[in-house]
Amino acid sequence: MCYMSEERLNIGKRVFTQEISKEKAASEYNISITTAVNCVKEYMKANKISIVPKVDTSEIIETPDYSTMSKEELINEIMKKDIDVARAKKGYTVKGGVKTKEYNILAMRIPNSF
Repeated sequence: MCYMSEERLNIGKRVFTQEISKEKAASEYNISITTAVNCVKEYMKANKISIVPKVDTSEIIETPDYSTMSKEELINEIMKKDIDVARAKKGYTVKGGVKTKEYNILAMRIPNSF
């Protein structure tokens, strides 16, 4: 079904404000999910809305001051980073020490469709 610009903006607004889901809009208005997403994009463009991705500050790790470290400390830091990279490639991270070691499986991040 062909909707006029005003109707498309209304559909986009309803989905953007999460009044209805993309899937519900698709079935309710007899359009594809892609069209529903495009309506959201049109609504955002018409209202000059840009989405800034949320940053999870809990995962931010402060970088140590490398300029004050000895050669041995720098070598240990590089080894730790190499181990962390290897673990991340395998899909997990480790938190804690010897007795309180906690393995966390990394989830695959799926980007939002709009």
